[in-house]
Amino acid sequence: MSQHRKWYCSCRGKPLELSVVEIVEDEPAEPTCQRCGASPSSDPRHTITYKDEENWED
Repeated sequence: MSQHRKWYCSCRGKPLELSVVEIVEDEPAEPTCQRCGASPSSDPRHTITYKDEENWED
């Protein structure tokens, strides 16, 4: 069993799943909202949420 965390941003009312965008090669990639630019480490409007999903096939 493994867990996978999915990140969402609700900056425009409806939650949108975040995609990972690599900015600099040396830094770890972080999910970022395509609409407002918020990320889990930079979320001034507190619109980022997450959902842990379990994969029972592992």
